[in-house]
Amino acid sequence: MSAGPRFPADPGGRASLWAGLAGGLFAPLATFGFDLPLWASLPGAALVFLGARMALAPRALFDGLDPGSVDAATVALARDVIVAARADLDRLRAAALGLRTREAARHLEHLHGIVRGVLERVEGDPRRMSRVRRLLTYYLPAAVRLGEGLRVLEAAHRPDAARLAAVGAMIARLDTVFARHADRIDGVAVEGLDVELTLLADALRAEEAGAPAVPADREAAP
Repeated sequence: MSAGPRFPADPGGRASLWAGLAGGLFAPLATFGFDLPLWASLPGAALVFLGARMALAPRALFDGLDPGSVDAATVALARDVIVAARADLDRLRAAALGLRTREAARHLEHLHGIVRGVLERVEGDPRRMSRVRRLLTYYLPAAVRLGEGLRVLEAAHRPDAARLAAVGAMIARLDTVFARHADRIDGVAVEGLDVELTLLADALRAEEAGAPAVPADREAAP
């Protein structure tokens, strides 16, 4: 699976843990391995901790974005939606892992992968959010509720077969819906390609009919 967007659910927590581990190992290693005095190894451990903490600190959303390229409202909206979607993704993964119905679990895992890819694309350009907002704010939470609901149905002492089948079928339908909405993120590029195809088709028809593809004075120009 591809790497996720650069905004973990626990920003700073894991970075501090690993930095503390690196700093804690440095002092005994420097003291007993390299015979450094304790007064030198302890400040060195602190420096190692600070350096590792800075290196491992998660990047803030859109920290590399040109401030003049996107308005602040668009960035704020994209940030809020992404944060909420990340929490929903964690719940979706937990629901999928807890299901006994493997077909439904497979679909939920696929939905999870689709949304991860969408979030990565929106992180690169928050203007894409307008094309996938409904996916992230409506269909994703709905998929979470279905997955968690299916877990509850499966755990019943006498599972309702009709409800299990209905929820499983709806999850399968969402698979197609998620893919359709995710494809809209490249709608502008696809529309531009359609225009290019039309222009080229017109030029080729003119060429095949014997008409010059460009004005004669342009062809004669040096």
